[in-house]
Amino acid sequence: MGKGKRLRHRKKAGKKDFTKAFSDKLTENFQKELRNSEIWDQMVAEFGEEKAEQILRECKADVKPGISEQ
Repeated sequence: MGKGKRLRHRKKAGKKDFTKAFSDKLTENFQKELRNSEIWDQMVAEFGEEKAEQILRECKADVKPGISEQ
């Protein structure tokens, strides 16, 4: 494997790590904000505490790298 190929491979791996970390943080913030909103009270009233927590854990952010249009 040549130097150029190693560098391209390393650069791609870094992007995956960044998008994973960004997705995790975005998911964490979304779940925290949802838990502190009025919707959370409605979810608990309708489904119960355990089911509402399960639904909340299923809400995840999925960030996909791409080209942004400006």
